[in-house]
Amino acid sequence: MSFLRRSTTATPDEPQRTGPSKPGAMLFTLRSVPRHYHALKLAIESTGEATVYFGEALAYIRGKGIALFRVEATGTDFVDNLFETWRELEWNEAFRFDVTFYIHNTEYVDSLRGYSPEQVKELISSKSPTFTEKK
Repeated sequence: MSFLRRSTTATPDEPQRTGPSKPGAMLFTLRSVPRHYHALKLAIESTGEATVYFGEALAYIRGKGIALFRVEATGTDFVDNLFETWRELEWNEAFRFDVTFYIHNTEYVDSLRGYSPEQVKELISSKSPTFTEKK
């Protein structure tokens, strides 16, 4: 029964560590509904100023399913595209959903509902910590 044995061992799967890489970039977390993960991620990364360095389409926090986006951004121009995408998705859905803003991954800052894109840009610029490269 030697034909059932594996002839070579599989290479070990090395975990890849991802994280922010641009010194001076603003770091923040956005959370929303899992259903629109891909559309919101495309909107965040649409201008090239922001990158989702860690994202989960379905994460559970306190029993609630969410989409999680950890973002590093060198500018805030992506906010206009994020708001436009959010508006279109909400228009086509039967329910309203929100995008919430966090710093340090867990510290709630505010919901983006009720703000204009310019106000959200100012909120992100003023509240977000920046990435400093460790030596």
